[in-house]
Amino acid sequence: GVERVPVVKGQGFPAYDPRAVKGMGVTYATSTMGADHTAGYAVAQNILKVGGDVDALKPLGQVEISRNLQIATAAIDSTGMCLFIAFAVLDQPETFQALLDLLNSFYGLNLTADGVVALGKQVLTWEREFNVRAGFTKEHDRLPEFFKSEPIAPHNVVFDVPDEELDQVFNW
Repeated sequence: GVERVPVVKGQGFPAYDPRAVKGMGVTYATSTMGADHTAGYAVAQNILKVGGDVDALKPLGQVEISRNLQIATAAIDSTGMCLFIAFAVLDQPETFQALLDLLNSFYGLNLTADGVVALGKQVLTWEREFNVRAGFTKEHDRLPEFFKSEPIAPHNVVFDVPDEELDQVFNW
């Protein structure tokens, strides 16, 4: 049998190896779509240091950044805007208020920062409910085993975010 296929929920991995960018590994494992780098682009904090700085090679903090980025991404996707606006929002806090003003004006809303978070959480809740009805369980929120046992050079690290922590991504 074939054992070294980099997929989650049938979705092949994009560019980032989850052993070296552990936040992306959390996103790949837990995203409702499977291994999708745009669902919670932890490269922002792990590598680019945009909106924070979480060591890409250590498990500490990865669940939190993936969760927060998945919530933000779901909210942004719901507006029809390109995900790339997140970089401006993460780098310049005043840009977030400008985004809220734009959305409120265009759609006739009274959206607040808390409302954006609630929107993202609601979208992810609906997507997770859909997946449950389609037969997905927490066992599908896992990376293939070889990422946990085969180190990658040059840092010789494995994906070592515990399954118990992956199970907490959507516990808000």
